[in-house]
Amino acid sequence: MKKVLFSTLGMTDPIKNDYDGPLLHILRHYKPEKTYLFMTQRVCELADQDDRYRIHARQLCEKEGFACEFIELRHPEIDNPQQFDIFHPLFERELINIRDANPDSQILLNLSSGTPQMKSACQLLALTVPFPVVPLQVTTPNEGENYGSPDYDLVKTWTDNLDNHPEIGPQNRVHQVESINLRFLFLRETAISNIEACNYAAALNILTGVKEFVSADIMGLLKAAQYRKNMDLPRAEKESRLAKYDMFPIKSGDGKELFEYLLLLSLQQQAGQLMDFVRGISPALSKLFEFFLQEKCSRYIKRDYCDEKRRGTGQWRMKRLKLGKMEPALLEYYDLKFSPKGFSDCDLSCSSLLPMIEFDCSSGGRFPNEKVLKKARDMRSVEENIRNRAAHNIIAIKEEQFTREAGISSNNLMRDMQWWYKYIYPHYFTQETDPWDSYNKMNEEIISRLKVQCSKGF
Repeated sequence: MKKVLFSTLGMTDPIKNDYDGPLLHILRHYKPEKTYLFMTQRVCELADQDDRYRIHARQLCEKEGFACEFIELRHPEIDNPQQFDIFHPLFERELINIRDANPDSQILLNLSSGTPQMKSACQLLALTVPFPVVPLQVTTPNEGENYGSPDYDLVKTWTDNLDNHPEIGPQNRVHQVESINLRFLFLRETAISNIEACNYAAALNILTGVKEFVSADIMGLLKAAQYRKNMDLPRAEKESRLAKYDMFPIKSGDGKELFEYLLLLSLQQQAGQLMDFVRGISPALSKLFEFFLQEKCSRYIKRDYCDEKRRGTGQWRMKRLKLGKMEPALLEYYDLKFSPKGFSDCDLSCSSLLPMIEFDCSSGGRFPNEKVLKKARDMRSVEENIRNRAAHNIIAIKEEQFTREAGISSNNLMRDMQWWYKYIYPHYFTQETDPWDSYNKMNEEIISRLKVQCSKGF
């Protein structure tokens, strides 16, 4: 990766007391392709006097065998470099401009040149800019001050520089400062709170502000989670595969989409989003009833009892003619349940499927099961008592109201739907795994990756 250096300049630059100043020493050991020199009034005067900074920098590049472009950022209006407030916004603006001009380069940041206020501003920016920088500290040869004489002889100073003779002088005195970017750290914690609440869109938006600190697999996994919550399962699967994470406990088949939909309903119920939860009950119950009849009673509802309203729409109507053709006794039962007019063609729904479950699971049916029958009737009663009202009115739904009108708590209804799913597809459940905990496991994976990345140097 190419390297770009941002450096302030001080009275220890470019050479003092027969040793490299911080600028030259970083150039010597990191060999950047480009260097931006921030120059205050006094530094501009010294540069105009004898061009000491560029002359010695170019001599060093020639000696070390690398090329570097030097760009002067002149600020002759700054005549008081002891004012911290001056430098922070200026340095931040310059670093952002440098990053924009060098998007594929590693940015080095000199923390050792300039006044204490300039060094402090650079240190703070290393912790807060919204992209990674490498802060570098250069120690003086004697671990003390290195000011030297105000007189400066270009030829003699370069000739006497002991850093040009490593066999008699000190070796590399540049130390990379290990630090965690505070902006990323704060935003990461906010993002984690949103991930724990399954607010993936918010987490993505937050981390986009510091995206260069976040690996592509983490951003991809967050996108996959958002697609999953939106029931866009193909894109969720593609993104999670790229992120090398298997987020789907149910891999394929009719039950995969229904399982994911039940997980979404569970999130809404747990978050107290009961209006969304109530409106989502009907599709879930219709699928549960349909798959129950298919898996446990060998009835293929759409194939044998329905016609699609219009090809490709996914909207189906249960047909009286087909009911009578497949099983006259079943049609008689439907006529009884839909008395006094009898059964006529209607949309496929849990209300149109419940009589078939009653016919098969009652004591005289082919597959008698009192527990299944009771749960089916109870769930249909919930839909009838509260779902229809919520679907046609703008109302707030509270848990007390839900329990009063439905005769069951939202949590217990969710448990009944999960029980039904497990009864239909028992092979998806083992003692070792709990597929219903899938979102929590996914959240833990995303958060773990974020924290591990932070511990590696961000």
